[in-house]
Amino acid sequence: MLPNFEGIDLDGLAYEADKIDFPEPVHGRTVHIDADFLAYQVSYEKEDTADVKTFEDMKHNAEIAVETLQALAGATAVHLHLTPATSNKGNRGQLAVIKEYQANRKDKPKPRYLHIMRKWLSERFPGTLHELCEADDGMSSAQYLAIKEGRSNLSIIASKDKDLRMVPGLHLDWDTGTIREYDAFGAISIIEKQTSNGIVKKLTGYGHKWFWAQMLTGDTADNISGLPKISGRVLNVLQPTKAILKVKEELAQPGISDKKRKDLEQVLASRTSKSVGPAMAFDLIGKLNTEKSCYHAVKELYKLYGEETGYQHWSDGSSVPWGKAFLSEAQLLWMRENPHNDNCVLDYWRQIA
Repeated sequence: MLPNFEGIDLDGLAYEADKIDFPEPVHGRTVHIDADFLAYQVSYEKEDTADVKTFEDMKHNAEIAVETLQALAGATAVHLHLTPATSNKGNRGQLAVIKEYQANRKDKPKPRYLHIMRKWLSERFPGTLHELCEADDGMSSAQYLAIKEGRSNLSIIASKDKDLRMVPGLHLDWDTGTIREYDAFGAISIIEKQTSNGIVKKLTGYGHKWFWAQMLTGDTADNISGLPKISGRVLNVLQPTKAILKVKEELAQPGISDKKRKDLEQVLASRTSKSVGPAMAFDLIGKLNTEKSCYHAVKELYKLYGEETGYQHWSDGSSVPWGKAFLSEAQLLWMRENPHNDNCVLDYWRQIA
């Protein structure tokens, strides 16, 4: 655990580390810090407590946190990325089709000093207030640029946001303080955790495969839908019930009547679709090992849902073509290489399709 500095609680930064080891600094390395989260972390005050932090406390906490992140990252420079209240967030609100983007954050109380802290951080440290994209896009584009220019060792992302794990390169794990390097394609896996309600399965991953996993599961933090449901036809292949297996056996028998065949096929077609959970997402793409195969598999699933059920726009219920829904979810989830290009994900698709 990080210690308390003059009573300032720094829990949450490398909180899972048994001890903290600071690597040797790499000359010219910049750590790109998620200052949206940092601002929230240092300005957050617990309710119903007499231990109220002053703004001076918060600034001191932020100073220590930035210094610690820089040291943990082995960096000689910092760059803080923030999303001001005036930002258009990369037009994601206008791009959203299935669900309203970040609607779950409406009317949610924020720390009283949050906006002031963001302003102070932007003035105190080198950084960028991203008016035409989100801070996530600023961090991802900086990392992609470093990789493109052959200096991947000189850029590292420090964020607790799981979305950024889709970006290749160096990452500082906010919870453990360790440095990880992600390859471009990446991997996904299922983690089982014991809770009071039993074992809970959680999907985790990194690289572009993590992006494709999120295209299936969505992102509850930003109110992004992902694929609404899995087609019953797909479930018959992935998770056939005993009844479905019996129907398939009967269909394989020679000499069945046309009426019998039609009735059996109707049983297969009538299976109820199912929401996409962590285990289902892993079953769908876990064994795929190329960018192209992930692209075509997920696209086909969106198409099947569109043909069987259809997509409706969240704002007015109007019908939306499956291709538009597929692109919309990708635009919302993709961490951009070009921060101000709404269609940045299309450039990625052209490379892999």
